[in-house]
Amino acid sequence: MINRVIALAVLAISLAGCVAQQYWIKPGVGMQQTATDLYACRQTGVNAGYVYSAMEMEQPCMVSKGYALSSSPPALP
Repeated sequence: MINRVIALAVLAISLAGCVAQQYWIKPGVGMQQTATDLYACRQTGVNAGYVYSAMEMEQPCMVSKGYALSSSPPALP
């Protein structure tokens, strides 16, 4: 029984590391402006007592600003 619990814990930890990092990218926009835009989008996260998850509030806002999600980090200037 203990071995099964340990195996499940190891599996859960290893799967958590498999989630790909995602980045907001927009051609011609640097990381500082992206961070500013993301911060502004995150400030809209409370509405009528409901707290939205990060993706629920970030995605529509960032897409409206011209950003797209990418699994590749943005290129450094």
